[in-house]
Amino acid sequence: MKRVALPLLCCAAALQAADNRIAQGMNQFGIACYRQLNGGRDNLIFSPFSISSALSMTLAGARGNTAAEIAAVLHQNYPDAQYPAALMALADQLSKRANGGGNQFLNANALWVQRGFALEPDFQRTLETTYAAPLSPVDFERSLEQSRTAINSWTDEHTKGKIHELFARGSIDRSTRLILTSAVYFFGKWERPFSSKATSPAAFKLGQGGTMQTPFMHQTASFGYAETGDLQILEMRYAGTGVAWDVLLPKTDNGLSNLEDALTPENLAAWLGGLSSRKVEVAIPKFRAEAGFSLREALAHLGMPSAFGAADFSGIDGRRDLALADVVHKAFVDVSEEGTEAAAATGSIAVLVSAVTPEHTVFRADHPFVFLIRDTDTGLILFAGRLMNPSR
Repeated sequence: MKRVALPLLCCAAALQAADNRIAQGMNQFGIACYRQLNGGRDNLIFSPFSISSALSMTLAGARGNTAAEIAAVLHQNYPDAQYPAALMALADQLSKRANGGGNQFLNANALWVQRGFALEPDFQRTLETTYAAPLSPVDFERSLEQSRTAINSWTDEHTKGKIHELFARGSIDRSTRLILTSAVYFFGKWERPFSSKATSPAAFKLGQGGTMQTPFMHQTASFGYAETGDLQILEMRYAGTGVAWDVLLPKTDNGLSNLEDALTPENLAAWLGGLSSRKVEVAIPKFRAEAGFSLREALAHLGMPSAFGAADFSGIDGRRDLALADVVHKAFVDVSEEGTEAAAATGSIAVLVSAVTPEHTVFRADHPFVFLIRDTDTGLILFAGRLMNPSR
């Protein structure tokens, strides 16, 4: 049977209670994804929020073993007819909490379909009414570049210009039949902003040895703080949002690999559960990082290989003729004196198959560290990454 390309790109969800199983599942997925992506010596930034939501939307069209594998990778129950509505309802709650006071949290979805390609009514209804992904007809067969440009322009617009080209030239071909797109954008102002007058250059110790000069932001104030024998944890809130930036800083300059080895959902919950308000002298580098990569190999290793082979996406078009070819992801983060700006988009490209601390604490992040942007009400991780080199 003939196979046709089917790219899918999707986004965003959020959840209400810290013990909510959907939020817990997304965080388990996010940490597992981090462990798959943390090789090498480069900066890393990705959005577990965006990737898991993209896969959730793809799950709406999956059936049988393919659906069971995707749900297991997401650490969600299957089957669960209430899952899409619960996901989006909780996303709406996060949006209400995170917006206002100069802060912004935006997410949008869209459905792009080859003219004449028939969708299963239930699949189309779920995407349009539950995931708020309106259908836009395009013509991949006759106007491929025009279609790709339109989709990338939509992503650029809905990430406020931060994700310019989700789909590179050649990533979509004339056999493409359907793309699901989604974008997530966040800008948060610090509850306690840094003064630009206090920013000054200092040495950042690189993970591979050596140092580089980079601007460091400085202030002393009360922040969430905890530490273990090997780790300092700092939490800085975004004003009026319930969203926070967490930095997990090894106590030794070369301790990042040990931290990454210890990064499990249980350890992260214990570390963040120990936070308490403490007067802290903070020095954090200003930095900007972006990344783009394929997730196909990582997702297959995590437990959903059939989605990329003998897949069953019959919920999309009524036939067992679709399989994922790749899942692409791009993300961006910029940390400055005013706050943090972050954006991400995810695309799934498929084919048709046929302890006691002193009162004054110093937190100097002058060597590689892990960072999170998370909703403190639910515990949901929106973005995660590591800083290896602040100049990249």
